[in-house]
Amino acid sequence: MFFPAKMCKARIVAPKSALRKAIEALEEHGASEIKRFEHDGIANPGPLEGNEEAVEKLIKAEAMLAAMPHGTESQRITESEARAYIKSKEFREAERRIAEISEETGKAESEIDALAEKKRSLLPFAGLNVDMALARLGSAALITGTFREHAKDRVEHALRREGASYTMKKAGSGVFACIAAVPRGKEVELAEKLAKEGFESAEMPSVDGKPADEAIAIDRKIAALGKKNAGLERELAEISRKSFQKLSAAKEMLMIELGKSSAAASFGETPHVFVAEAYVPESRFSGLKKIIEERLGGRAELRKFSHEELTHSHEEAPTLLEHSKSVSSFEFINKYMSVPRSNEVDPTIIFLVFFPVFYGMMVGDVIYGILSFLIAKFIAGKVSAESILRPVSIIWMWSAIPAIIFGLIYDEFAAMPHAELLSLLFGIHDLQLYTGIERLHNVQFLLALSILMGVLTVSVGFLIGFLNASRHGHKEHAMAKLGWFGFVTSGTVLVSTLMFKALPEIAAAPSAAAMLVSLGLVLKGEGPMGLIEVSSVVANIMSFARILAVGLVGTVIGLILNEVAFPSLDKGLLVIVLLPLYIGIHAFNAFLAMFESFIQGARLNFVEFYSKFYEGGGHEFSPFRFDRKYLKE
Repeated sequence: MFFPAKMCKARIVAPKSALRKAIEALEEHGASEIKRFEHDGIANPGPLEGNEEAVEKLIKAEAMLAAMPHGTESQRITESEARAYIKSKEFREAERRIAEISEETGKAESEIDALAEKKRSLLPFAGLNVDMALARLGSAALITGTFREHAKDRVEHALRREGASYTMKKAGSGVFACIAAVPRGKEVELAEKLAKEGFESAEMPSVDGKPADEAIAIDRKIAALGKKNAGLERELAEISRKSFQKLSAAKEMLMIELGKSSAAASFGETPHVFVAEAYVPESRFSGLKKIIEERLGGRAELRKFSHEELTHSHEEAPTLLEHSKSVSSFEFINKYMSVPRSNEVDPTIIFLVFFPVFYGMMVGDVIYGILSFLIAKFIAGKVSAESILRPVSIIWMWSAIPAIIFGLIYDEFAAMPHAELLSLLFGIHDLQLYTGIERLHNVQFLLALSILMGVLTVSVGFLIGFLNASRHGHKEHAMAKLGWFGFVTSGTVLVSTLMFKALPEIAAAPSAAAMLVSLGLVLKGEGPMGLIEVSSVVANIMSFARILAVGLVGTVIGLILNEVAFPSLDKGLLVIVLLPLYIGIHAFNAFLAMFESFIQGARLNFVEFYSKFYEGGGHEFSPFRFDRKYLKE
């Protein structure tokens, strides 16, 4: 719970003839991460035989699946059945027909695009009743184009001046289309003159007949091609109905085969034997041993390197965090920031305890806490399991509970005490169930409490850092962490005694002595540079004052709103305006309090707290196994 699972290393040495069986045994075990074997004089082999053929078949299967619609998932098949299908006539026939359909569909879509583009070019001229085939028979050259309505008179004048025959018609909002015929050789000169008058030349596709008739013919061709494609899509859907499950299973089988084949490249080999190494949770080693014995019999030698041996040789194993599903969101956030090393404290449970408390102390309002829970629950129900918002919203839900609890302690219900709430809403006067620690009236006490929360958090951080360093055998580092722990605790006692008179004066001398001894441990463990961190440690502790500061901001805004805009009945018709305004501003204030508390709570964890013990930078355990969705286990 507080440490990652203990990992050991397994080494398998066996004849090369047993290589495939060893890979299958590791995959069957499902809790072994294959480690690349590296040793002078021992080479790493390439993938298993048949790897290239499997890659070729996988590419074909993926292309076929990409071309067809997603079919209905039916009964799973075995790996042998999937292997037989990939070699069958049914597979070859489906591959051939899918390729043909893809080619036909592609050609039809290209033709549709070309026709649509041709129609777009024709549309401006569709209103012109000109047979283009006849127009091209004479000795005249054609100029086609468009112009804005305000240029109509100038364009017509230019055309008449040059003696051109023309026809024009409105082609859209404020736009005219025009076809003009001029003697060959003069078309360039006329086009230049027209351009000065606002005429924009537009090349019209070569058509036989009138533009409008050609546009209608194009529509018919596009409809026919669309109908053809619809038929091809129905045929693809039928192929998918018959082959999708088997083809998906074949693809999955090929991916598994390639995964197994590639695993061999991480082994070491000599002319006669191979060597494989894998990291295994110590609790699962006996299961691996049993499977190796069953699969390879007496032909394999299996050696275990314990967790202690790996630590002694400074070999870092991958990290496996083992938590229940209920705290998986807190685990995810920690891993999202940085995966812990396999030999350091797992901060998941620490984050689970401290972050909700920080959040609750800052929000500290029953109504806001309930609203926080409901919003987080709503988000958790709407986002997918893969979204980062899912674990964030679950952490938010957990944190809403302390927010409600601290709201009761502070006696805050939408920034008003419970007695005032009962009076305003239900007309129950002079009923006070308890006396809370109202934040506005207990600033000094709550500030001291926030600072003491910082002392506790930072002290626990240094203590965990001491345990981490001790486990790693880093004596000087452990000594420094213990010194910092002593400095924080004894320094707190000394300040409380001398400055705030919170403790008897007799505690001053022992605490001062303890603080000097602690600084001596820091000096010995980290050297003179370590003492520079004194100001940083003090700043980390004082940073916890933000717990009170963030909470007070929300309380003050809520209090002002309650005094100025509470929609009481004595305000008459103004209530109609005040009620939505009051609810809206309170909702906005609640959101700000939640957002700021979430951000600041995370900061206190990851900056002020984790910096005292957390190294991170680990490698998450990735066992050699394959999920099977279409294949039988």
